[in-house]
Amino acid sequence: MKLDPILAIADRDDPRQLAVRAALDLLPASGRLRVAGFVHEPAADEPGVLSVRAAAALRRALRADKRAWLERHVAGLLPGGDRCGIEVVWTPDLVDWVVEAATRDGIGLVVKAGHRSEGLFYTPTDWRLLRACPAPVLIAGPRPRGRTHRILATVDAGSTDPVQTALNRKVLAAAAALRAALGARVHAAYVVAVSAVARDMDLVDPAALERRARTRLGPSLAALAGEFGIPAEDVLIQAGPPDRVLPAIAARLKADIVVMGTVGRSGIAGKLLGNTAEQVLQRLRTSLLAVRPD
Repeated sequence: MKLDPILAIADRDDPRQLAVRAALDLLPASGRLRVAGFVHEPAADEPGVLSVRAAAALRRALRADKRAWLERHVAGLLPGGDRCGIEVVWTPDLVDWVVEAATRDGIGLVVKAGHRSEGLFYTPTDWRLLRACPAPVLIAGPRPRGRTHRILATVDAGSTDPVQTALNRKVLAAAAALRAALGARVHAAYVVAVSAVARDMDLVDPAALERRARTRLGPSLAALAGEFGIPAEDVLIQAGPPDRVLPAIAARLKADIVVMGTVGRSGIAGKLLGNTAEQVLQRLRTSLLAVRPD
């Protein structure tokens, strides 16, 4: 996965500017960073609400206000030179603009701050980006301090579907790119799916499933991980409900970033990334890098 160029979304409601700082952490020496601040006022675009002159004046004023805020709160974080720049984007739909820019400009990574809440980690805008953006999306959480970075890459080693097989490799490649940028230690995890009901009713033995999976899939998963520089001792196989097991593994490892494959769909199905993925993402309490199939 290439990290160049990186597009970071500046958030006026985030005094720490987590997205910008996370992007800077990942910025290669020769890479480029674009920081976009978004602004829009429907009255300025709605015909008949304002005069043409008043609408243009309102747009200029709002753009100027956003640029002044970017220069005051963001520009000072950026290194000198022409590798980094700020831009003000006038659009009624942040996600549509990002998707179009990622497609048009070959964006390597989109970074946005995540907004945690009591019951749901991601905002509707976050979900739409994860579903629709052709570039990998990093939803940035709080930055670690004074400890070694750890990355958890999640794969589906039990699937023989060619799309999933290719996505596994893409997830591991993304984790390797993060390792190179952050000096991180990467772990790879595969969860043998067991429903919570089946587990709680003792209809299956998770330990036995894990032993069989390690025998059947362990060597091939270790070989795949080894292609991306992940040693066998950092490859994990565990059985249980994926939406509970994966967040638990991330918490146990104190992972800074979880790398996950997601599948965006069109039409009605596009409202979901997939039930399991949705539940996993809601329970994660760390930064997430979402990677879609090619």
